[in-house]
Amino acid sequence: MHRVLRLFGATAALWALSTADLGPVAGQEIDSAFSDTLVHGFGLPEVSVTVGPNGVEAPADLPAGFHVVTLAATDDLIGYLDIVQVPEGLSREEMEEQALAAGAGDEPQPGWVYVGGTNTPDPGQTATFIVDLKPGDYHWAASYYNPAEEYEEGAEVMRVVPFTVDGGGATPAAGSQDAPATDGEPTATVTLEETDDLRYVVSPDPVPAGPQVWEIANVGELQAHHVVMMRVPDGTTADQIIGEFSGMMGGTPPPATR
Repeated sequence: MHRVLRLFGATAALWALSTADLGPVAGQEIDSAFSDTLVHGFGLPEVSVTVGPNGVEAPADLPAGFHVVTLAATDDLIGYLDIVQVPEGLSREEMEEQALAAGAGDEPQPGWVYVGGTNTPDPGQTATFIVDLKPGDYHWAASYYNPAEEYEEGAEVMRVVPFTVDGGGATPAAGSQDAPATDGEPTATVTLEETDDLRYVVSPDPVPAGPQVWEIANVGELQAHHVVMMRVPDGTTADQIIGEFSGMMGGTPPPATR
């Protein structure tokens, strides 16, 4: 299954709010529940990552600590990003091949650490998340594709670019009244815990309406997990969702439309 399910986290906790850009998109109305206003209000350092045919534009060095990361793709493309640590001895080609297998094929690779990331919902939109980076060597694993060619062979192009996190500590930016920083650490309003036995625990339950800051926490120790958030019709049951996804993952991908 391509692009609906994305490898998302590793054993480290990730503070995140997957968001759509607040700008207008033709024929689509942005849900206010996916506003990124709250995450930008914590006063944390902001990092921009852009992916496209010209490569990946992203910092080569960052201080340790929490960062607000915003992903964008150029042109009419959709972008994907995961912050990773890779095994020693891999060539660039091997890193890109394995990163693509993990991102597009949901196949975790031996020895890789998946810190967290996101993908842009649609062309012209961005996605924002908060991540706590510890000192060390990392890579931006970022890919892009044209949605009209999504199911064609070789449609998605992966790039893996190194960066370093030093121990200096990130300097908080100016905060806001909407979501003030708390000693440099953001405060989640909703927590989703992912376990090795595939139990997903959300608190509070039910989740309040409106924009929320979600903490996506992989509390297991054996495998990576991901989460996808989408609106479903009122009254939809868990069994119906499982049946729909099972059919999508087990069937033949739909042909590309142009």
